[in-house]
Amino acid sequence: MSEPQGQDPTPWELLRAMQQMRDDLRSDFAALGARLAEMVTKIQYEADRRTDELRIKAVEDDIAQIQRERESERQDARGVRRLALTALIAPVVVGVIVAAVTGKLGL
Repeated sequence: MSEPQGQDPTPWELLRAMQQMRDDLRSDFAALGARLAEMVTKIQYEADRRTDELRIKAVEDDIAQIQRERESERQDARGVRRLALTALIAPVVVGVIVAAVTGKLGL
């Protein structure tokens, strides 16, 4: 029993099939290389994280500074209100005392 002659691929067909496989592999490796080029290395990722942490820390420090400034401004405002109240009430009280004293003295 012999096999039919037309079934075996010719050397040229084998060569073309191997060239096609090689071209497919090259394109696959090129696509893989392009994807790998887009990826971030571990060192870059860690550097980006450290940079982000520094930025977050700076923002937190700014917020804390603003809060301290606001509290200081509130304290100053309270002091100014007390001073203004005292500046308004003190002359009235002194006037009443002077009027009371001069009225009792009969001047």
